[in-house]
Amino acid sequence: MENKLGAITYKEIYEQGKAFQGINNTMGEIFATFDRVFEENPDFDQVIFTGCGTSLYLAQTSAFAFSKYNKISVQAVPCSELYFYPDAYLQDKKTLVIPITRRSDTSEVRMAIHKVREYPNVKTLSVTCDENSKTYNDYYVLSPDAKEKSVVMTKSFTSMVYMNMLLALYIGKQQEEIEKIKKLPQISEEFLPLFDQVTKQIVEENKDLNLFITLGQGAFYGIANECMNKIKEMAIANSEAYQSLEYRHGPMALVDSNTLIVFLMSSETDTYEEKLMKQMKGMGAKVVCIGDILSEEVKQESNYVLELKKGLTDIGYAPLVGLVGQFLGYHLAVKKGLDLDAPRNLSQAIIL
Repeated sequence: MENKLGAITYKEIYEQGKAFQGINNTMGEIFATFDRVFEENPDFDQVIFTGCGTSLYLAQTSAFAFSKYNKISVQAVPCSELYFYPDAYLQDKKTLVIPITRRSDTSEVRMAIHKVREYPNVKTLSVTCDENSKTYNDYYVLSPDAKEKSVVMTKSFTSMVYMNMLLALYIGKQQEEIEKIKKLPQISEEFLPLFDQVTKQIVEENKDLNLFITLGQGAFYGIANECMNKIKEMAIANSEAYQSLEYRHGPMALVDSNTLIVFLMSSETDTYEEKLMKQMKGMGAKVVCIGDILSEEVKQESNYVLELKKGLTDIGYAPLVGLVGQFLGYHLAVKKGLDLDAPRNLSQAIIL
C-alpha cells in the first residue's frame, strides 16, 4: 500500500475485510439481540432508521433492504427531523427506532433518541461501532472491529451496512442469502485492490474532471449518496447523487466532458440504466458501470467497468459497491495534495 497523505484513511479502507469478519465472529450475539427485540416487541407498527450525514445515507439503504424482506412499514429519517418533529413520525404507532452511529457522543443522535424514548410505544436498537451507545438505547448491536482514527467514515460505514443487511435478511427469514453474504470478508479482500486500481486509473487518465455523479436505485440509492459524500469530504470536489432515472429530470443539464458519472447498476434496473448511460456518454460524460453481470454492450460502451460476478443480490453488494466513492475520494485528494486524515472543516463527531 502507498505511503502518502491520508495514510491512516487509506490503511483503514483496506481494513474493511477485518471489520466484516469481526461481525461474522459475533454473529450469534447479533442475531440473539435481533431475536430479543422482536420477541419482546412482536407487533411493531413501523421501523424508523435514523442517522446523521453518512449514517443517514446508510439508513436509506437499510430502510430499503428491510422493506424488501419484511411487511412492517419502514422509513429513513434524519436525527434532526426526529428531534424537532417527533409527532409527525411517531404519533401513536408502536415504533422501533434504529439509530446508526459510529460514535455514541454525536449530539443529534443523542438528542433524537432521548426525545423518542419519551414516547411509551417506542423502543430503540442502536447499530453502532461504539459500545457506549448501550447507555441510552434499549438494545444495541456492535461492529467490534470498525473503530477508526480517520475523520471520514470508511470501514465503520460498510460494516454497519453489513449489520443492517443482516437485520433485514434475518428478520425476513432469508437464511440462504445470509449464507452468501457471510463471505464478504473474503470477497472484499478481492475487491479492495480492484476498486483501488480502477479509481486510480480514472483519476490519472481524466485530469480535468470537475463534477462527480453517482447514480443508483433501490438499495444502491443510499450508497450513491454516500459516494457523493465521500468525494465531497475527502477531495473537496463537486459531487451529486440521484436515483438513476431522476438524473434526466433537470440535473443532466450540467453534464459535459469534465463530468464523471458512476452507475451502481442493479439487475432489476440495468436495462434502463444502460440507456441512460449511453445518453450521458453522448453528452460527453465519462462513465463507470458497476454491477454483478454487465451486458457486453455496457462493457463496450462504458469508459470503465467493475464487473463483480459473485452472484449476490443488491442487498449483498450494498456493503461493497460504496468502495468506489472511498477510493475516488482518496485518489482525488492525493492528486490535489490534500491530507484527508485532517479534512477541511470536519471532525469525527458533531458535538453541539
